[in-house]
Amino acid sequence: MVLSPAQLAGLAAGHGDDATLKVLRAGQLGRRRLLTVAAARAGGDGPSVRECLALLTRAERADPAAVAHVLAHPPVTGWATTALRGHPDAGYLAGLAVAAAVRAGLPFTLTVPCPGGALLLPTVGGAVGLGAGLAVVRGVGGRYDGRPAPDGVAPPGLSVHGPAGAVYASTGGPGDGPGPARPWLPSRRITAFRDTPPAEVLVDDQDPYRHRYHQPPTARLDDAAAARLDRLTGRAWHWLTARLPAHARGLAALLRSLVPLTPPPSGHPVSATSRAALGAIAVSVPADPETLALLLVHELQHTKLGALLDLLPLHAPGGPARYRAPWRWDPRPVGALLQGTYAHLGVAEVWRCRRHEGVRSAFEYAYWREQTARAVTQLAGSAELTDDGRAFVTGMAGTLRGWGADGDGPVEAAARDVADGGAVRWALANLAPVDDDVDETAHAWRRGRRSPPPVTPPAVVPGAARPALTGDTGPEAAVRRRLLGTADRRSARPGVDPVPSRTGDAALHLDEADRAYAAGDAPAALAGYSRRLAGDPGDTDALVGVALAAGRLGRTAAARVLTTRPDLVRALCHRLPGADPVAVATWLAVGPA
Repeated sequence: MVLSPAQLAGLAAGHGDDATLKVLRAGQLGRRRLLTVAAARAGGDGPSVRECLALLTRAERADPAAVAHVLAHPPVTGWATTALRGHPDAGYLAGLAVAAAVRAGLPFTLTVPCPGGALLLPTVGGAVGLGAGLAVVRGVGGRYDGRPAPDGVAPPGLSVHGPAGAVYASTGGPGDGPGPARPWLPSRRITAFRDTPPAEVLVDDQDPYRHRYHQPPTARLDDAAAARLDRLTGRAWHWLTARLPAHARGLAALLRSLVPLTPPPSGHPVSATSRAALGAIAVSVPADPETLALLLVHELQHTKLGALLDLLPLHAPGGPARYRAPWRWDPRPVGALLQGTYAHLGVAEVWRCRRHEGVRSAFEYAYWREQTARAVTQLAGSAELTDDGRAFVTGMAGTLRGWGADGDGPVEAAARDVADGGAVRWALANLAPVDDDVDETAHAWRRGRRSPPPVTPPAVVPGAARPALTGDTGPEAAVRRRLLGTADRRSARPGVDPVPSRTGDAALHLDEADRAYAAGDAPAALAGYSRRLAGDPGDTDALVGVALAAGRLGRTAAARVLTTRPDLVRALCHRLPGADPVAVATWLAVGPA
């Protein structure tokens, strides 16, 4: 499977047409087929493995689409790679074979291991309470069409007999299974996708290989929670089909399952994908469909790029974590930066679609467009990209240029302030100047040299791995609060909407310099931040404020150094008590004579 240059360009621009998405989908299915056979062989050549592979082969001959549907189940990749690392799971292989046979409508009898007393048939459902040991699964030829059986019983023609109980089909009877009947937990699907290829998007709250994310998956949802997720997804899907149809087509082509995640302690909705389960999107259920639509687009971009990378290398393997991803505090390798940039191209597009809804939405669009553009600039300068990788980055850059900017008003200025502040904070957290350079440069300053000596590039010393969330301190917080607070006050309906308080700066840790900067009084802000730095050269918020205020006052050279090498400026101010950081930055900007 090969993508043409035009197809690669279409993906790079942010979407990809139907033919391109079909290639990505076929690539994932082909990979999982190979992995399934390799994983089965990793479990040995015993009778049970041979019986499972034989049943899969029968199902393939009877109904290739049925086998394709089962092997497209995203956790199959994780199961197979785990087996290839020396931990085979014969029960999961048996579950895949039985699920394919049930979907193909084959008669069969298969003895399968269920050490935990449960048996999962991926994409079909699971039996629990069977008792640890071996279970006998029988099918009499009933074809499973993807709809859950009534009353929670197994699909037509299927029965499972375990040491402690059995599960029967709706058309079957108690038979000769030991013990009482046990419950069947059918796989649920999202109804919004019922008439949209692929016909089934599952709610994956059962598969043991769904644990691939930074947040743990939930246990099986109760009926009320499952119904809420279904309704919310339906509303998000309709929003996307109306507003961003290209992304809706991408989801229709590539999304196979939603994995409910446990919400984080913050309560903020989170989402994730995994290269070991492409086609699955994991989400903690948000409060509204627009947020879910944003999460789905973000993870769809990761899914497309992951599937592309399985077909075509875009960058050299490995590589150090040395790039700034504007949405992370820690340095990232080139592959992670590429992944994040493509995902945030989608995020920016969602906000672009919503930018006329109000100042908040306009700010989100301006901010993510700016941050994504900065990430693209870094990628464009990387020597780690392949030729295809450079073409891909060029395509992303073209989309951002095509969107243009919405002028140079307060929204765009605020977005740049927050972005610049984040750049300063990242450099202070992750860059370390060379001590000898700091000593030599400080010596040159004391001697009154007109230009500093050459400076070695800083070492990248990764900080803690965490997202770069907008904080509640410093000039960026003040600017954002003033912009959005003013908008909220203007849009509030008297007697109906709560009006944001003008107080609360203490809660946000803002002082006079922050408020002066947000109000547009750059000279007063610079004076206030400089006083704070004179008392504490390690005051990060104050150094961010100096960088932003210098830029606002037109001191471009100083602002550039303060934004790109604040680590060096801070180290020099420690060595040079009383030195003006703007003067130091201006001097550094001159460079060696």
